Amino acid sequence: MDQKLKQRLLEQSDASIGLKDEIWGRLESQLDATSPQAASYKAKRKSSKWMKTTTGIAAAAIALVAFLALPPGTALMKSVQSWFAPEKKIEISVEGQKEQTNGQVHVDEESRYAIYYDKDRYKLIPDEGKDTITTIEELPAPYPQVSLTIEQDVKQTPEQLANQVAAQLAERFSKVDAVERVSSPVDGYRIHAINGNDRLSEVATVYVTSNKLKGSFVLSLEYFLEAAEGHGARFEQTVKQFEVLGPSEQ
Repeated sequence: MDQKLKQRLLEQSDASIGLKDEIWGRLESQLDATSPQAASYKAKRKSSKWMKTTTGIAAAAIALVAFLALPPGTALMKSVQSWFAPEKKIEISVEGQKEQTNGQVHVDEESRYAIYYDKDRYKLIPDEGKDTITTIEELPAPYPQVSLTIEQDVKQTPEQLANQVAAQLAERFSKVDAVERVSSPVDGYRIHAINGNDRLSEVATVYVTSNKLKGSFVLSLEYFLEAAEGHGARFEQTVKQFEVLGPSEQ
């Protein structure tokens, strides 16, 4: 989120400088380029433009330093949440085909995270300490559960928690892959598990990432083998929309 604020400040500075250049350009085009007054004006304009550009950059730098000096949880930090559009189009790849989904935002104030999910296919069920994204209509038997759950562990780092998650999965699944360090769809660790090779075999993919403090977020994807390129791929794209908001004011 800090990076987004930095970018917003720099973009506003660039826009101001561009507007000044446009105004100067229009004035210049209206003068007779061959007149002594025009020559004098151009010299003054060159000097003035340099001063205005320098002033604009300096203003952006001062604003950026001022923002970074603010403690987490101030009104400015809290206002960042309003930057999330309630809905947005998200392009995903499912079974080799590109498609756009209607993403709806969910901002968890207590756990300090935001995520967009496909509102046409899934619903989000909030619960104490855990949010679950699952199909709007419950799948009939014998299909296994299809869900993406988001939980937070405030005491353990991703490095500590990843091996613990792998051990827990080993109690439920016949095959659990080694813990893998990843940078996408989140920066953290990935653990993949599966029960057999039947079309309805249960599959779990778990991502563990930092909560930007001393703890971790655990994002657990559960589906079945036949749905790996459907629900599985959609959940992977959903995890890419996950964003930690950082600490709030205590």
